[in-house]
Order: sequence, then structure tokens, then C-alpha cells
Amino acid sequence: MRGVSRLIWLFFLFLISSSLVATLAIAEGDATTSAPNASSPAAPKPQPVAVEETLHGHKITDPFRWLEDGESSATQQFVRDELNYTRSVLDPLPGRDALHARLSELFSVGALSTPNVAGEYYFYRRREGNQNQPVLYVRKGLNGAEQVLVDPNTLVADGTISLDWFYPSHDGKYLTYGTSPSGSEISTLHVIESATGKLLPDTIEQTRAASLAWMPDNSGFYYTRYPKPGDVAPGEEMYNRHVFYHALGSDPAKDRLIFGEGLGAQDWPNVVLSDDGKWLLIDVEHGWTKTELFLKDTSNDSPPVRLTTGKEFLYTGDIFDGNLYITTNEDAPRYRVFKAPLSNPGREHWKEIIPQGQAVLSSADIVGGKIFAHYQQDATSRLKLFSTEGKFLNDIPLPGIGNLEDLSRGYQLGGQHESHEAFFRLPVLYPTHDCVSLRPEERQSFSLRQRESSG
Repeated sequence: MRGVSRLIWLFFLFLISSSLVATLAIAEGDATTSAPNASSPAAPKPQPVAVEETLHGHKITDPFRWLEDGESSATQQFVRDELNYTRSVLDPLPGRDALHARLSELFSVGALSTPNVAGEYYFYRRREGNQNQPVLYVRKGLNGAEQVLVDPNTLVADGTISLDWFYPSHDGKYLTYGTSPSGSEISTLHVIESATGKLLPDTIEQTRAASLAWMPDNSGFYYTRYPKPGDVAPGEEMYNRHVFYHALGSDPAKDRLIFGEGLGAQDWPNVVLSDDGKWLLIDVEHGWTKTELFLKDTSNDSPPVRLTTGKEFLYTGDIFDGNLYITTNEDAPRYRVFKAPLSNPGREHWKEIIPQGQAVLSSADIVGGKIFAHYQQDATSRLKLFSTEGKFLNDIPLPGIGNLEDLSRGYQLGGQHESHEAFFRLPVLYPTHDCVSLRPEERQSFSLRQRESSG
């Protein structure tokens, strides 16, 4: 469940109150105030043009099929007529200027993402209220100088190229990121050097919503990619997501296929790599209710081995210190955590270490050699700390009532396995801060907005 920010709460509260005020104003006014002006155009009525077809033995009549052709002059004229009529009804309503001014003020607050930690580097996105797209920033060191790494607003004049996703290498030296135009989400992968902002020549197309894992020596990365148009039947390029390996500096056209042959066209693989680069964990989403786990030894050419048994459950995993950690709703609708040795990762060797509780376990992230378990209870977040053997250590007090915001794919904490700190974003109803460090000597919250200082 994603967090509800103060901005969204304010927006809905204001919208509800403003709607009530506007409704009362209309109800108390005369008929000419609440009705369209006499000079307003009449409500447009599309002319039915019957289209008949037989599907699976049933005759279907569609009188408005012609409106599905957005390129036709008739459809475009109808849309213009609808817009003119809508404006004639809405524009005279009282209070619209005040509503517009207040919403503009609220939307100018901006937004900040959870920092993603990689080595000495801290990566995060921030969007000011007047920016079309969030900007990716980097700091070297927690209190290092903030630098713009990728600003998609400068890529085209109208600001319609978006930064879809990013993955830093383990030490933070490099960062892969995806951009797409005009909301298409058909990402193009780029590689940039964090310290200098220098773009590397590696560019890979068709990387929508990519899942990616860097090798620990920065020699390359595993990633997901879709087929190019022309390689499959028209429309199929939006499906058939497969896992490849790219060696940095090599030709992407020659990237080695790692996984995906024989999958269903709509199956969705994702990758996680062990810190030593030896083990690749692949989880394959089959819709929204089923996941399968596969494990591959990257030191040889053997195919990935399936760990799950085909049951209708969800699984996510992480690899740490020679063990596999699995969070799942298998026979536990509120989720639980298993642990298995990489030497014997089959389902029969899974050991439950965090059983199902009364609250819903949203994620279990390993940071600093401990498990940070994020629970949802009474529509708010609870954060608990466990050892990697599943021993409860303590509750982590949060600075207010709210919900932790996702960092990526269900992970709520920014940090690495060996980190001495972790970060989360907690939009609360009455926030004083944006991000919180869990570093023991820095229990106090802090903000990366730099509203009042440069620290």
C-alpha cells in the first residue's frame, strides 16, 4: 500500500470543501447562474452509425464505433464540440478562480523521493512545483554537495521526456536510468558516471519498467528488455519481456539471453543479484496473484532452477550472506518470511523465520545485516527490526502516523546490506520532515529539501 502524503490529504480536503461551497453557491443562486448561458452551444449528440459483427456466435451492434478513430475529422470535431459545451457550463460557476489559485499553491509544494544508497553515493529525485519532471540528484557522502545528475526537463523544450527508473551500481560509480517521451514508458536505457555526469555510449532500447542488477565489479549488468518492433508480430513488442546480460561497452544487439524462453507472453521477470555476483534470483510475475522464483548460478551456463512449486501465491526474495530470504503469502494471507541456504534452496529446505502476524507484512528489507519488516496495521505503517535468524529485536518508532512510501518493487528502505544507515519516506498527516535516517547516532529526522540550510 502506498503512502498518502500531506499534499494529497490537503488536496482532497480542499477539493471536498470547495465542492460543497460551489454546490451551495449554485443552489442558492438563480437559474441563470446554474444553467448554461443562453448563448452557450447545445450539448453535442453524436450521430449513431451502426456497425455489426458476429463474435463467438453472437451478433453485436456498435453504433458509436466511429468515435474510436481519433484521427478522423468527425471524431475530432465532436471532441471540440464537447469541450466547448463543457467550458460553457463550468466557466460561469462561482469560486473557480479561488479554487484554481489554491490548487496551484498546493501543487507547488513539490515532492521528494527516498534516497537510494550505493557505496558513498546517495541518489534521490526531487520535483519542485513548477517543474514538469522530477530531477535526479546525487550526493557523495551524506552531507556532500548536492549535484544534478539527470534533469529530464532539459532534454526537450516542452518537458515531456520523463525519467522512468534508475539503478546505481553497487559502489555508486555508475548509474543506469531509463527515459521515455510523452508518457509512453517505452524506456531507453542510458549509463552515466555518477562523479562526473559523463554519459557512456551504452544505450539500449525497449527497456520499459526495467529490472536491473549490476555486477559487483561494474563489468556489466543483468536487465530486462522487450523485443524490438519487427522482431515479433505487431503489438507483441509490448509483451515477451526477457532477461539479458550486457557487458559494459559492448554492442547491446549481442547481449546474451539469460532467461525468458518458454514464458507466457505476459509473464513479467525481475532480477536480484547476490553481492558477490554469483547468484541471480529471478522472480516471474504471472499477473497479480502468482509469482515463481528461479535461481541461477552465474559461474556456469546451466539454466536457472525453479524454486517454487507452481502454487497460486506471491513471492519476493533477497540474497544475503549465503542465504535466500523469501517473503510470501503462501498459506499466510498476511505474509511471512522464509530462509533457505543457497546450497539447498529448494522449497523443502525453506525455514520459516518470521511467522504471519496480526498485521500485514508489506516488505522485509535487509539493511545493515538486519531485517527491517514493514507492517500495515490500522491503515498505517509499523516498522520492526529482526535479526537474520528471525529474532525480534525492537520496534522502530516513526515520526508520525502515515505509510512508508515505496522505493521500488515493494522495497520501502533505501540502504545496502552492509550499510550503517537506512532511509525511508513517511508522508504523515502532520509532517515535520521528509526522510528519516535509521543510523543509530542520527536518530533525528532530517530533510533533503534544503529549505532552511544547505545541510
